[in-house]
Amino acid sequence: MNDYLSTPHQDGDLDVSDIARKRLGLHYTAPDGSQRPFDLYYPETGEGPFPLIVNISGGGWYYGHPSSIHLGRSLHTAVARGYAFASLACVSSREQKFPFQVQEARQALRFLRQHAGELSLDPEFFALWSSSSGAHLSLLTALTRGDPYFDCQPDSPISDQVDAVVALYPCCRLDATVEDFRAIGLEPVNYRSGPRCAESIFLGALVEESPELCRLAAPITHVRPDMPPVMALHGMADTVIPYTYTVEFIQRCREVAGADRVVSCIVPGAGHSDPYFKSEEMCGRILDFLDRAKNQKRAADISR
Repeated sequence: MNDYLSTPHQDGDLDVSDIARKRLGLHYTAPDGSQRPFDLYYPETGEGPFPLIVNISGGGWYYGHPSSIHLGRSLHTAVARGYAFASLACVSSREQKFPFQVQEARQALRFLRQHAGELSLDPEFFALWSSSSGAHLSLLTALTRGDPYFDCQPDSPISDQVDAVVALYPCCRLDATVEDFRAIGLEPVNYRSGPRCAESIFLGALVEESPELCRLAAPITHVRPDMPPVMALHGMADTVIPYTYTVEFIQRCREVAGADRVVSCIVPGAGHSDPYFKSEEMCGRILDFLDRAKNQKRAADISR
């Protein structure tokens, strides 16, 4: 079993040289007052305002940076479809513990909406499209709106609304054990307990001793009837996060919010961060989902 913290993290910058319209090295203010970087990309044509996709970098809450190679084709296909794309990375769990990163993601959304005019963004449609730990933070941000535990500025007049979420191989529960993997014929690649477990570092407490904290940090705990549309994707050969927890999350969404609020894509043979999830084909399917969510929201807004 790998020691997550001592295993070299395969990362790097995405090649964005062919995207002509971009603003790199922008900053929003995190809950502790620090300035956090993000990059913003635009479609080749049009003056906007553009609907926005926000990506929160994955990396076990520990690694990650904006505009990572782990975006695959998502950024390029999104701007080609007419979306602006913001890429950010919440502060590492080395420095801050849960729920700081959820509060930070919420602050990033508020910054982008507050400055939508000058950034040529459409404040009426903000979607989150992230993977792994970034998908976990995206789901929590969308599902805990209005909960002061997850919001350092609950009285802010600036909306933190999320209109759709795409969650690739998300961490829907933080208490997965070795036995959970073995039950589906897999061996986990990383520690599932102890002080060097990624979940323990993120929570600031041992997962095996913190059931209530694990419950609070689990997106499945916060599924609600008014949740935004969610597309959840996971590979059945994932040895980092068991796909069964995403299946459980999808079923919970259907029970609480209705089958029309969640789209599932469980892929046999696909592993964690599988290239298939970042391919042109899959990105096109994801953007079809976001187009539908955007059009449905606009239709609902018009009918009000």
